[in-house]
Amino acid sequence: MNQMTEKEFETYWAQHRKQLLEANAEYREAIENYKMNTGADWLLFAFPVVVAVVVLDWAPFDSEVLNWVIGAVAAVVVFVLSVWVKSMITGTRPISQIEEEVKEQERRNSCHSS
Repeated sequence: MNQMTEKEFETYWAQHRKQLLEANAEYREAIENYKMNTGADWLLFAFPVVVAVVVLDWAPFDSEVLNWVIGAVAAVVVFVLSVWVKSMITGTRPISQIEEEVKEQERRNSCHSS
């Protein structure tokens, strides 16, 4: 039995990553849960825009660029929190974690079946 080297596996993973992930039911469900399907999703993801506008309106600095940077940072932070809240509501594990598990499972399978 020939075992796949780490380099061969990484090449295999790079070529087949998309198909292997799409074949995993939990990965497909996680991708679907991150889509904006309901009105609540739209409100949750519109919230960062509202926060950015409020911050821009409130920003006390004379520098327009600094005010925009603060507004952008606020929007990014609130967006990340919105994604986190959505994942907590739907009970979805992070996609990166699922992908790492699929990759590790495929690595184990390729070592035994090559």
